[in-house]
Amino acid sequence: MERLTLIRHALTDWNVEGRVQGKSDVPLSEAGRRQARQLARYVRGLEPDAVVYASPLARARETAEIAFPEREVRLDSRLAELDFGAFEGRTTQENEVLPEWRWWVADPFDRAAPEGESYRELRARAVAWLDDLGEAAHVVAVSHSGTIQMLLAHVLGVERPRWRKRIYLRHTGVSRVLFRGHEAVVERVNDTRHLAREGSDPFLD
Repeated sequence: MERLTLIRHALTDWNVEGRVQGKSDVPLSEAGRRQARQLARYVRGLEPDAVVYASPLARARETAEIAFPEREVRLDSRLAELDFGAFEGRTTQENEVLPEWRWWVADPFDRAAPEGESYRELRARAVAWLDDLGEAAHVVAVSHSGTIQMLLAHVLGVERPRWRKRIYLRHTGVSRVLFRGHEAVVERVNDTRHLAREGSDPFLD
C-alpha cells in the first residue's frame, strides 16, 4: 500500500448533544449530510483511484456513500467505533457521576467499559483490518475518532496512547499516511479545508 486516507464521519444529533455514541447506530443529522457533501467536492479529485472502506455504522456508511457516490463502499465491522457499553446514550456529565465511569477512565486502554470494550481491543481489531488490506495502492476508510486515533498511534509506534491526551479529529476531518517500504509518514491530520466556516465541534464520536 502507498497511501491510507482516514476520514472521520460527519456530524450527528448525538454529537451536538454531547452523547456517547460508540456502537449505537445513530444516523447523520442534516448538518452532517451537508458536511458530507462538502467532503465529496473535496475528495472528488483528491482520491480518484481509492478502494473505499467504511464502518458499517450508519453515520460512517452514509458519509462514505455521500462522499464517494460512484464507488463501491466496502463495509468492515473492524472499523467501528469503541463499544462504550453501559455508557452509551448518556452525556459525559451524566456518566461522570457513575463510579463505573470513574473506574474506567482511570485506564480505558486496558479496562473494558462495562458491557463494552477497551481501547486495546479497539486497536487490535483496527490493526487487524490494516494488516489484511493486501496490495491495494490507495485505501480510504471512513471511520470514527477513536478508531482513527488507534490506527495513527499504531503507525507512529505509540504503544499505549493516553485517552485524555489525544489527537482532535473534527467531523469529516481527513488524515493521511504515506508508506514507502517499511517507512510510514503521517502526511496530514484533521484536514478540514473543505468545510465552510462553522462553530465549535463536539469531541465525542
